[in-house]
Amino acid sequence: MKSKFKVNIDMKDILVTEEQRMKFLDLYNKLHHTLLYVHDCSDITLSQIASLEELKCLMHSALKFSPQKNEDGEGSNWYNDWVLSCDETAYKNE
Repeated sequence: MKSKFKVNIDMKDILVTEEQRMKFLDLYNKLHHTLLYVHDCSDITLSQIASLEELKCLMHSALKFSPQKNEDGEGSNWYNDWVLSCDETAYKNE
């Protein structure tokens, strides 16, 4: 069985697998280097944008983030701030 790592976020524990943790570390380092590059060059490459998208996707799935429901409750407000998937305003893609 793969080990789980407990993360305390806002006084709530979540479990992150070692594989997810290593992926976060890899993407953290890419983020770190991207930000250094942006600060030094005032520019960003397409590969760096892809790494940011990958980090966003991993955070969304591992930490259970969801877009908010739209006004009619039938769809999502993809471009607004996201919420925890357990939030009553979270869009459930079922």
